Amino acid sequence: MRKLCIASWTGYDITDIEALPLIAEAGFDGFFPDWEPEKDMNKIAAVAKDCGLFLQSVHGPFGNMDKMWEPGAEGDAAARELIECLRVCEKIGAPIMVAHAIIGMDKHEPNDIGVERFALVAREAERVGVMLALENVEGIEYLLKLRDTIGDMPSVRYCWDSGHEMCYNGSMDVPALYNGKLICTHLNDNCGQTDPAMVTWHDDSHMMPFDGKADWRGIADRLNREKYEGPLTFELTCLNKPGRHTHEIYSTLSPAEFFKKAYDKAVEVEKLVER
Repeated sequence: MRKLCIASWTGYDITDIEALPLIAEAGFDGFFPDWEPEKDMNKIAAVAKDCGLFLQSVHGPFGNMDKMWEPGAEGDAAARELIECLRVCEKIGAPIMVAHAIIGMDKHEPNDIGVERFALVAREAERVGVMLALENVEGIEYLLKLRDTIGDMPSVRYCWDSGHEMCYNGSMDVPALYNGKLICTHLNDNCGQTDPAMVTWHDDSHMMPFDGKADWRGIADRLNREKYEGPLTFELTCLNKPGRHTHEIYSTLSPAEFFKKAYDKAVEVEKLVER
């Protein structure tokens, strides 16, 4: 059996610490939180240990990832923020920090400035013994630029977000781009790109498996093709995106019920992978 993990934020008005017992009771083996400067990550890690959950990764800050590719102080600050998160990962025993390569639907011009900053982050990741997992998001040109420039650094690996592939990456075969260095997953479902002429975050639904249009047999087959043996980690939310109604199927679920339903669906995905 694969280890099954889930993000500790799902859109409910509860903290990571309040979510952890519910995640454990649902049956999950591990979890990952997102990092924010004001969070007590030491306490989150301690409560997780008490609940019998392992810390699969930490999601690094992503709101300033466009600045990583721009000259000036804001870009330098964005790099320092990622480095701060890496050092927190080291302290709490998180083996992986997931990082977006970019943010912004209109961004398509990666450059050497960004490469240099991400290389700085990757060197710090190596120093502290944490893997830097670059995640496919919008603007896949940025991830490919990093793959082709810093992809051979010892600390650089990749995270596959199955939903982002559908709604941001034209349903291309993203794991095939990773040169055999897939280290973690963000598995989720959506309804694909609703307007072929427009890439929008409103399509990034993060629904439970089998509730959208994802080919879960194909997802499982590709994980096996890549010889991926790590945990199956899910990133899900109970909330609709603006103007959408996809998540009304979860509207009556309590947080505990949401995690239990997510676990049951995760087990079905695990069966496909292990078949």
